[in-house]
Amino acid sequence: MLGDDVGFETSVYNNSVCKTPSLNRLAKRSVTIKHGYTSVSSCSPSRAALLSGLPSHQNGMYGLHHSVHHFNSFDGVKSLPAILKTANIKTGIIGKKHIGPDYVYKFDYEETNENNDMLQCARNVTRMKEFVREFFGNGSD
Repeated sequence: MLGDDVGFETSVYNNSVCKTPSLNRLAKRSVTIKHGYTSVSSCSPSRAALLSGLPSHQNGMYGLHHSVHHFNSFDGVKSLPAILKTANIKTGIIGKKHIGPDYVYKFDYEETNENNDMLQCARNVTRMKEFVREFFGNGSD
């Protein structure tokens, strides 16, 4: 539930400092995760687990998706973007992707470290906001 006893609205994730009215509106008509857990304390395997619903030993992403490590998920993994695509739901990812192979985790809209400078797609909040607007197809708040 958004809001609190003193009458001012907090964010969907209970941050009373950051005002996020657009995110709050999206959350009211979406599914939000209040508690998330992973069996791996590494970013690529954690992303694979979240996007596939499978632990590392079932999705194949045992380590970091750096070129020196060569870790990828198994070819037959059915990821969330692939499942949503079958339901004609548009998917997007903005920021650090760091997961593969690309055809397993293929989003309709991708502005990530794979096609942008990391400083522009994952560290520049203004640029990320522009990507979000582009994804949702509008140029205003």
